Amino acid sequence: MANNKLFKVFYKDYVNDVSIKSSEPGELSGDRIAPLAEVLLQHADNFLGIYDGKDTLLQAYLDDDEQTVFLELQYHEQQGCLQLKLPWADAFDILANLPAEFSDELLPDAKYIG
Repeated sequence: MANNKLFKVFYKDYVNDVSIKSSEPGELSGDRIAPLAEVLLQHADNFLGIYDGKDTLLQAYLDDDEQTVFLELQYHEQQGCLQLKLPWADAFDILANLPAEFSDELLPDAKYIG
């Protein structure tokens, strides 16, 4: 089943010096999120931000070890976030199957970071 939902995205790829600003996110279909993440999340400084239809933000970035990924869920106009550190393959699975609207269930066992 193709993931044809549209998301607003921003990112920074420091290695290749390409980016989309968070203040001017671009639209990307859900089936393109995981391939973009695969390219971006190769270096610890790079990151990817994805907004759902309600402006809930999911951010993805590598840990300094470049083996694990942090996923952070930030609700619009709320402080803090839910953060989950997981192996790259598990993060990729989440990014490949994003729902149209993000909720706490997206990141089971995530910890609240205030």
